[in-house]
Amino acid sequence: MKLQQLRYFEATCRLGSISRAAESLHVSQPSVSMAIRDLEREFGVSLIARRYQGFSLTEEGTILREMAESLLRHADHVSNRMQALGRQRRPVRLGVPPMIGTTLLPALYRQLAGRYPDLLLATEELGTKTLIRDLRENVLDVAFVSHHAPLPPEFDAVPVTDMEIVWCALPGHPLAGESRISIPQLEDEPLVFFQSNFSLRERVMQQFEDAGVTPHILHATEQLSTVQSLIRSGTATGFLLRPLAATMPDLAVLSLDPQVFVHVSLVWRRSQKPFRDMNRLIELCRQVPVL
Repeated sequence: MKLQQLRYFEATCRLGSISRAAESLHVSQPSVSMAIRDLEREFGVSLIARRYQGFSLTEEGTILREMAESLLRHADHVSNRMQALGRQRRPVRLGVPPMIGTTLLPALYRQLAGRYPDLLLATEELGTKTLIRDLRENVLDVAFVSHHAPLPPEFDAVPVTDMEIVWCALPGHPLAGESRISIPQLEDEPLVFFQSNFSLRERVMQQFEDAGVTPHILHATEQLSTVQSLIRSGTATGFLLRPLAATMPDLAVLSLDPQVFVHVSLVWRRSQKPFRDMNRLIELCRQVPVL
């Protein structure tokens, strides 16, 4: 027994005619007749007494009609309820490092507005190591992650962009007139760093280690605003990603020598089955340059 067969049978009973039922259901008359015959064969009973003009319900047909009406009402309720839940889609839980989010999120929202205006994001700004942890613990669905080494094999990823790490200072700083800056030149320089859960710090620290230089870390913070404030006040110099530094024309911005980059990828767990809006976000980043 199928719901479609019951709908055909119920419409026939309600309208008193197979032809009118077919017209109401926008199907052919033989389709309605066949559905009723299939029900009769399945149950081993006659449901309607066919006449030259019209039909009448048998006792078994009357019983089935009463049950079919109740069953179809319940099926419609289930369908309406589930469709309503489908329209109330949960947002995609997206993580992003603060410095990357400052430049990447406006571009991402512009892309979404053009392609998927109904897609909802719930964003969290966190350091890369915290983002990785929250992905593992299913606190986040996806995250933009900055990295310089291959990601752990438990993750899938879409490469998004590469960003250069630059050194920033006030224009009057003694080193601001250089064309590039080397790590040994910063040996005694008071620096503001991000805390250890940020991949930018890890990448810069690797450059100091490779150069055999111990950085003079005046202050470490999770707040981008604190980094900007200490650099702008002349209290310290520091490292930012070039897209963000480009929005700060009051600072001197120098490439490192040699230049240093981080990769930015959209990352999610391989074991997670992407839902519809999560898939749409992944495909957007795969097909269209976000930055």
